[in-house]
Amino acid sequence: MTSALNSFVRTASTFDPSDSLLPFNVDGVLAGWMKKSFAEHLEEWPEWFVLRPRGVGMIGEFATHEHRSAAMAEVVESLATQEVIRGWRGELVNVCETFHSPPLFYIERAASRYFGLTMYASHLNGLTAKNGQPYMWLAKRSASKYMDPGKIDNIAAGRIARGHTPMTTLIKESFEEAGISEDLAGQARAAGAVRCKREVEEGLHNEIVFVHDLILPESFVPVANDGEVESFECVPIVDLLQRLENPSQFTIDSAIVIVDCLLRRGYITSDRDDYLDLIHAMRP
Repeated sequence: MTSALNSFVRTASTFDPSDSLLPFNVDGVLAGWMKKSFAEHLEEWPEWFVLRPRGVGMIGEFATHEHRSAAMAEVVESLATQEVIRGWRGELVNVCETFHSPPLFYIERAASRYFGLTMYASHLNGLTAKNGQPYMWLAKRSASKYMDPGKIDNIAAGRIARGHTPMTTLIKESFEEAGISEDLAGQARAAGAVRCKREVEEGLHNEIVFVHDLILPESFVPVANDGEVESFECVPIVDLLQRLENPSQFTIDSAIVIVDCLLRRGYITSDRDDYLDLIHAMRP
């Protein structure tokens, strides 16, 4: 029997865009996926895009990725003005074949789901112990957030912006969102990566999350510095396991990151019938 948690993880991580979305190719690279309704807007720029029944291609001669980025910026800004693209963030992200590949272009973060681009994020599991029992710090997102207002999140998390690495992003977000000092955040340990890949209203959310674990002192109390977090709670792992069976209260990405942590640390055990399914579904 498929558990609620297993169904959630599979839905959040294993969507196949080829069934409903058009592939988006740039310079011979499959860069993303998009809805046909969004792709049709790109016909306003026939010098840069070609729309065919089986996909969308970016055409034109660009001397560098900077020139391609300038063209994309013109398109995205125009579509945002028309309110085709919503949720402007004022933050640029790189688009690459792989994380360490040279960029194909960079683009406003708000456009990433519309073009179905692979994005990268850095999340932190804030772990601690109280009276010898394991706990995890969780954050409740501000009700004013554009994405997932009021949902439960990791203690710190953020999209990796242009010019940043997983660790610089983690250190930045840890201080801004939870008041974790640079020295303390620098003690976080890389713990792998998970994928969140699901269909969304805009098109496709396709994100690889670099996961980090940090053992926090028992006396540590997080403090929100940037207004993105409404409150924090320190939850016993035994209670967290029960709450994850109703994962709708969490942001999707944070729930995947937390499940991964609990699997790695042995709190979710191989006694579960869906143990291997959970592991397989989340891997990039």
